[in-house]
Amino acid sequence: MPIKGVLLFALLLGSLPVCFVRPFYGILVWTVIAFMNPQSSLFYWSAALAFPWALAVAIPTIAGTVIFSRGWSNLASPKVFLIFLLWIWFTITSVASVNTNLFMHHAADTWMQWQFVSKVLLMTGVTIAVVNSFERLRIFVLVMAACFGLYILKSFPFIIMTGGAFRLYGPPNSMIADNNDFGLALNMTLPFFFFLAQTETKRWVRLLCGFMFLITIPAIFFTYSRGALVGLVVVLGLMLLQVKRRFVLMPVIALAMAVAYLFAPAAWQQRMDPTRPDAIDGSANSRLNAWTYSWKLASDYPIAGGGFSTFTQELFERYAPRTRDLHGPHSVYFQVLAEHGFVGLLLYFTLIAACLTTAGRLVKKARFHRDTLIANYANMFRFSIVGFLVSGLFLGRAYFDYYFSLVACLIILEVAAKNQWLRSAEESAESDEPAGEDILESHNEVILREQ
Repeated sequence: MPIKGVLLFALLLGSLPVCFVRPFYGILVWTVIAFMNPQSSLFYWSAALAFPWALAVAIPTIAGTVIFSRGWSNLASPKVFLIFLLWIWFTITSVASVNTNLFMHHAADTWMQWQFVSKVLLMTGVTIAVVNSFERLRIFVLVMAACFGLYILKSFPFIIMTGGAFRLYGPPNSMIADNNDFGLALNMTLPFFFFLAQTETKRWVRLLCGFMFLITIPAIFFTYSRGALVGLVVVLGLMLLQVKRRFVLMPVIALAMAVAYLFAPAAWQQRMDPTRPDAIDGSANSRLNAWTYSWKLASDYPIAGGGFSTFTQELFERYAPRTRDLHGPHSVYFQVLAEHGFVGLLLYFTLIAACLTTAGRLVKKARFHRDTLIANYANMFRFSIVGFLVSGLFLGRAYFDYYFSLVACLIILEVAAKNQWLRSAEESAESDEPAGEDILESHNEVILREQ
């Protein structure tokens, strides 16, 4: 085992008792393991690779949360209730699937995926309970941004040296190992860097986030993912329309277009060109085939669908136009439709709508209170979710832990904003000053004290 692997092994083992007494630290460690999967990159010892690191961190973190956490009131949110409803429905569809003759052949895979999704949703709830202040939310956001930022920094010299001739991939054996999934994650991270570059108190952090925002754009290009490119265009376009600092985005978008059309290799330009004769290639046809399969299966089983992991050869032979073209769902929405029926898709959309509505409402209220910090964070999460929704149209990542972390962040931000505005109103009433006059300054003072 390399020395870096030994150090990481010791650090992870030493972190376990800390995760119990400091559950917030456990949430940060779990986030790093979930997003970066560092053990796969640094461990070559089979026992270390096989060890369930995420579970080992989650157990003491959950136990510590039950004993030490004071943020249980955060769970009193309609969006938490929707997450719980989704969890219940996923369980119902799993039970229905393994007891239906047509779907019994993938029963083992159904329960395995149910366990994985249950862990993601459980840790989402734990995160909401533990990250119970704006200061903790800020640290949590910085850790998530850093997880993907490290891979972007690592990839940027490779892009320059190769001229973008090769695709970028995420960490091995992770949910973002594939180039398309990596592009999805980078689209979700791009708004983080843009808004952190405006809100952080330390100048070097703002400059670093600004630089990361710039180099994330070519990193998304050179995943060679067309879904990621569409997501990038939509995210930057919406930010250009809705963000006040448009003058910052305009030259960035112009630079991105110049890179795409002047410096990108011919292979990239050809793959992204929708007018070429073979634009509808094998990958696009596979997506259409998988989407048709999902619709036909859900039409026969509209309530509960086929359960988790229902994209199998046996079922493709029954429902897919091209029976031998077996692929995954190639879409967040068609994945939920096939696996959990129209009811599951409705619940999934309801959670999405609730999150986007909350973000929009927070932006409006923050502007009323002249709270620039809360407005920026709400926009950060809103545009990040948009990146997931757009790129997710072409990728089967319905249960992406990054997305559910964003849902948790919005719930936490909503509670923190209400508490902050209530305190500001009380202080204004005592001092006879207008509410919201110095909210941004008070936020920064608290953050500086925490540092």
